[in-house]
Amino acid sequence: MPAAGETRAGSVAPVVGVVVAAHLLYAGARLALVGDLVSFADGYDGLAYRRLALDPLTLAVTDHGTTFTRPAYWQARIGYPAAAWALSLGRDDLVPAALVLVNLLAVAGIALLAARLARGLDRSPWWGAVPALWAGFLVGLGQDLTEPLAGVLLLSALALLRSRRPALAALALTAAALTRETTLVVAVAVLLAGVLPRRTGGPPAWVGAVPLATYAAWRAWVRDRWSGAMPDPPSDNPLGVPLVELTRYLGSAARQPVAEAPQTLLLVLTLVAVGLAATALRVEAPRHERLALAAYLLVLASLPVWDRGQAYLRWGCEPVLLGWLLLVGSVRPYAGRARRALVPLVVVVWLVTASQSVAYPHGGGWWGWS
Repeated sequence: MPAAGETRAGSVAPVVGVVVAAHLLYAGARLALVGDLVSFADGYDGLAYRRLALDPLTLAVTDHGTTFTRPAYWQARIGYPAAAWALSLGRDDLVPAALVLVNLLAVAGIALLAARLARGLDRSPWWGAVPALWAGFLVGLGQDLTEPLAGVLLLSALALLRSRRPALAALALTAAALTRETTLVVAVAVLLAGVLPRRTGGPPAWVGAVPLATYAAWRAWVRDRWSGAMPDPPSDNPLGVPLVELTRYLGSAARQPVAEAPQTLLLVLTLVAVGLAATALRVEAPRHERLALAAYLLVLASLPVWDRGQAYLRWGCEPVLLGWLLLVGSVRPYAGRARRALVPLVVVVWLVTASQSVAYPHGGGWWGWS
C-alpha cells in the first residue's frame, strides 16, 4: 500500500480489482471445500437469510428444510434477503448464487466508496482497501450474512452526510437499518448531534429520526404478524457489563492454551486492530461520527461474543469502518501512525480468518472453525 502521505492521484479501479480478486479466491476455495453454494449458509445465521431470500414475506415457521427460531428477528433484517430475492428473479435455484453475489458486489462497493473517499481526502486510493478487507465482511461473504450489504449502505450514508446530501443519506441509512439494525447507532448519533447545542453545522436531526422511525414501524409490523405463530422473546438484547465476558473468555482460554491458541491469536489481533481504530476518537471530525464510534466500541466491549471469531469480527465491522474514516482524514501524527499500523493488522486478520473459516462448518481441525 502506498505511503500515507501520497496525494489523491491514482485510479480507484485497481483497488476494487484487488479486493474483489481476494474475495473471489476465498469464495472459490470455500466452494471447493464445502461442495456447493447452498452450503455457504450451513451451521450459522445464514440459514435464516437463505430462507427469507426464497420467500421474503413468509409466515411459515418451517419451510425449505429450515425451521425459524426467531422469525421476527430475522425478518426485521429484510434488506439482504430481499436484495438476493430480487437478484434471483424469484427463482429458488438462483438464490444461493444471488446471496453470494449481493455480498461480493457489496464488498466491491465498500472498496470503491472508501477509495473515492480516501482520494477526496488527499490520500492514495489504496487506503480504501483497508475497510473493504476487514475480516467481518469476509465472514459475511462466506456465510451468507448481512454485514457486507449493511457496510456499503452505512459507508454510503456517511459519505453522503459529508457531502451535505441529507435526504439521500437518510435513505441510505434507512436501507442499512433494514439490513442490520446495528447501523442505527449512527442514526442515533446523528439525531443526538442534531439536537444538542453545537458551534458548527452538522446534519439535521431528521436524518437520524427517519431511519429510526422507519425501522421501528417495520419491526413492530413484523413482530405483530408473527405473534400468533411464534412470538419473539420480550427482549433480544445481548449486552452486559463492559469487558466482563471478554475477561471471562480470556481466563478460560488461558486454562487451555493449546486448544484455544488459534482462537486466541485471532482475538488478540482483532483487539489490537479495533484498539487502533479507537484512537480515532481523538481526531477532529464530525460530532456524529465520533459519537457513533464511541457507542460502537462500548457495545462491542459489552457483548458475549468472544469465543466465536465469526461473531466478534462481524460486530467489529462498524467501529473499524468508522475508525478508518476518521483516521484517514486526519493530519495528526498519531492518526498517521495508527492508520499505518492498521494496514498489516487488517491483512493478517483477513488471512487468518480466511484460513480458519474456509471449510466451516465441515471441520477444520485444530486450526479451523467448526
